[in-house]
Amino acid sequence: MQVETRSAPKKPKRNYWKWICLTLISLLILLAGWLYVTVFVLSPQEEPTPSLISNKSNIEFQTSTTKSDLNQLISSYIEEFSKEQGIGYKVFVANNVNFTAEAKIFGEPVELRLKFSPKVVDNGNIELSLTDMSVGALPLPVSYVMNYVNKNYKFPEWVTVLPKKEKIYLSLDKLKLKGDTKVRADTLNLKKDDISFTLLVPVK
Repeated sequence: MQVETRSAPKKPKRNYWKWICLTLISLLILLAGWLYVTVFVLSPQEEPTPSLISNKSNIEFQTSTTKSDLNQLISSYIEEFSKEQGIGYKVFVANNVNFTAEAKIFGEPVELRLKFSPKVVDNGNIELSLTDMSVGALPLPVSYVMNYVNKNYKFPEWVTVLPKKEKIYLSLDKLKLKGDTKVRADTLNLKKDDISFTLLVPVK
């Protein structure tokens, strides 16, 4: 009698390509998720800009200078102002504001020298108060000399000579620079060389 022998059941073959495909798909899904989180979640958000924009009609810029630079600026301005005709005087800044001119009084040529002490007043304008005066060797009253200066010399529209008060007023709020920029005086201490202004630049 023959005895039948059964062979051991064969183990199913593993489908390696299937697992490789699943692994690659999983890696692609993870990579896509990482890119999404990095780009859209963790990336820095831009701050809103409207709150950083000023609504002022003028932008202010503070600037400081020295007496030497201020003298160069004054000289350039006077040269530009007197292009059409000579104005006959000079202005320079030391520890005072100095006005010098060649004058002809009573038919005699004399050297006219006026010294002023500057002070910043309301709205950033400047007031010059007479502190010393010499008209050659002539003993003339201050009011006469100030009237003479007012009548015989040409000044910009923003400069006002006040003979009775022995002062000159500089209306810087009426002075317009290039691009309609305006200027306002902040400090004007000539002895300490502490001079600062604010430029008001219009926003168009």
